[in-house]
Amino acid sequence: MTGYVNGFFFTPVALGRVAAMRFLAGLFVWIEWWAYKPFIIQHRFLPEDLYQPLLIGRVLPIPAPNYWIVTGTLVVMLAAALPVMFGYRARLFGWILFIAYFEWMLIYNSYGKVDHASFGFMVLLLVLCMMPEARWGDREHLSERVGWGFNLVQIAVVCTYFLSTWSKFRYGGWEWANSGVFTWAIIRRGTVFSDWLLDFPQLLTVAQWGMIAFELLTPLVLFVYPWKRLQYGIVAFFYAFHVAIFAALTISFLPHLFAMACFLPLERVDPRDLARRARAKLKGRKRTPGGRNPGEGDPELTATG
Repeated sequence: MTGYVNGFFFTPVALGRVAAMRFLAGLFVWIEWWAYKPFIIQHRFLPEDLYQPLLIGRVLPIPAPNYWIVTGTLVVMLAAALPVMFGYRARLFGWILFIAYFEWMLIYNSYGKVDHASFGFMVLLLVLCMMPEARWGDREHLSERVGWGFNLVQIAVVCTYFLSTWSKFRYGGWEWANSGVFTWAIIRRGTVFSDWLLDFPQLLTVAQWGMIAFELLTPLVLFVYPWKRLQYGIVAFFYAFHVAIFAALTISFLPHLFAMACFLPLERVDPRDLARRARAKLKGRKRTPGGRNPGEGDPELTATG
């Protein structure tokens, strides 16, 4: 049992995955402010008396957001994300990015609505600050510290699911599963893929129980780590689940999906190698079907004069 637990927490992971996750983390920061949550920047115009800081915002001496705090946080966050994406002094700029993103999330979640979709992503940013320098496609150099860090992110991803059920029962009671939550959600933001379900309320109740079962069973993805194909299959199901939720309700857990990528063997991806293959393939298409350049003569005709 001890060996199984140690194997989970300290399984060496290739450094190439660190480079890939840094790129994805920085990429999402740019996507979020522009496309995913562009309204956060509008908080710079809100009066300070609407600010209701989270517990950590009340404990730490963090001032209430104003025009310059919100704008400055965004500028620092975006500026730090670029060197992190391309591995330039990734640990230094990683800490800057984490602190700026932490403040960005505090601004976002301190006006009445607290979102849990960014929990795993924030853990990812913190972990990447402590990762060693890495390059794309590096599968030779393995690190137990990297494995430990990504396992923490994986646990955070699973907690996002598992503790969601606890939250449902904490605030909605055991009647949540038999309530009209899904009906209300479809009425508010349903699509052509889900509107038809309003004619089958019993099916929606079954789906609510299925949601609870799914969230309670998500820790299984951690325990099957020795069987990578099975684990990848479960992660693929997670992604498919979120695609279905987005198609039905246009609800996207995009930061969560980026953090969940740490389950995947991204160290196998090497952009430089992909670029070389693409160039070689492009050159091959420019050749004739016989494999000769257009200006080359036929070797048989040349031999016979």
